[in-house]
Amino acid sequence: MSNTVFILGAGCSKLAGAPLINEFLDTAYHLHTTGEPTPQSEHFERVFKAIGSLQLVHSKAQLDLNNIETIFNTFEIANTIKKLPGFHSDEIPQVIRSLKELIVTTIETTLVFPVIHAKLAIPRPYGNFTKLLDYLTHEATPRQTISIITFNYDIAIDLALYLSGIRYDYCIENTDCSDTPLLKLHGSLNWASRTTDNAIIPLTLSEYFKYYRITFPEERRNVTIPIGTQLKEYFPKHSQEQVNDEPFIVPPTWSKADHYASINSVWARAAYDLGQAEHIFIIGYSLPETDVFFRLLYALGTVGNAPLKSIQIFNPDPDIQHRFDSMIGPGAKAKYGYNTCTFEDAIAKIQARF
Repeated sequence: MSNTVFILGAGCSKLAGAPLINEFLDTAYHLHTTGEPTPQSEHFERVFKAIGSLQLVHSKAQLDLNNIETIFNTFEIANTIKKLPGFHSDEIPQVIRSLKELIVTTIETTLVFPVIHAKLAIPRPYGNFTKLLDYLTHEATPRQTISIITFNYDIAIDLALYLSGIRYDYCIENTDCSDTPLLKLHGSLNWASRTTDNAIIPLTLSEYFKYYRITFPEERRNVTIPIGTQLKEYFPKHSQEQVNDEPFIVPPTWSKADHYASINSVWARAAYDLGQAEHIFIIGYSLPETDVFFRLLYALGTVGNAPLKSIQIFNPDPDIQHRFDSMIGPGAKAKYGYNTCTFEDAIAKIQARF
């Protein structure tokens, strides 16, 4: 049971270099057109060809072609109805695979991890966040039990917890997590799916660093960690498991039900923790209209016996406040607040509450 729940969105990894939702495709296109050809180039070309084909829908419908989540959702639905302009129906699954490769490559290229004195360090501002977690669990009065829910595919929070010595559990196999729950509702770059039954097998960072050594030349100030790209190499070689080529990542859409069986314990634990939470802090998450699943998770999950003392939103964009205003029910309005600030500023505000 966790009485304080943190919900982290894409804005939390912005300072570490990861692009936001509405910047993602522009960033990917820039990487594709300015870099040298790579094995991933064909995936980028396939995705941008598919996005270009979607221009045809503008004569009859509005579609945000600059939003990576909208594109992900569109391709998933196209696969369901077997219809995508410019592609045969049996080509659509490959488009989705290519989009996942594009997402993995873009995140791994842009998300940088600092190197201090030739040692890997925690990316900003996750270092201050782990200090906040340590304060809440060891010094705050009363001491708090923590659960972290995130929609991010990247491993910034994973690495921050690992380097801080905070034991965490993805709760993939069951809801009874022995360590701090780290609940990645949309999957993760370091989660593989087994080819035989699609079971999720995470590559933990402790296991990863046993086999992959990252060198730190003195002149380097940061490095990237290509863990998602290396999954298909690691598992057959070191665990005898056969896994799918791309990491397990899930679009924020109604069709998530198709993927849900593989991570139902993760979502179940998230619902349980929300129901027991006294404090809920939502940081850097924009509550996109497409993510119906989170709205339902919040609605059903927050039904519990624990008295809710606060639900606070932290996001620098004031234009999305209405989304949260419409989600919060009358029983929680008195405990609710929207704070126009960054992840970095939110950390100090949250600590001041305790």
